[in-house]
Amino acid sequence: MDIKIPFLGDGIDNAVVLSIMVAVGDTVQVDDVILELETDKAVAPVPATQAGKITAIKVSEGAT
Repeated sequence: MDIKIPFLGDGIDNAVVLSIMVAVGDTVQVDDVILELETDKAVAPVPATQAGKITAIKVSEGAT
């Protein structure tokens, strides 16, 4: 499953990956926070939309 970035607000077209809360091999439930994004206005948690096992992480902290 790919994670889609949620709507962050009007006029916000990018964000920085502030922290990744999971690791490969972790099991998550729906609504578990898997990463946090930072915009120029706020920090936004990104929840898992499905339960499952993390098999890969394709971003790194600090990435835009």
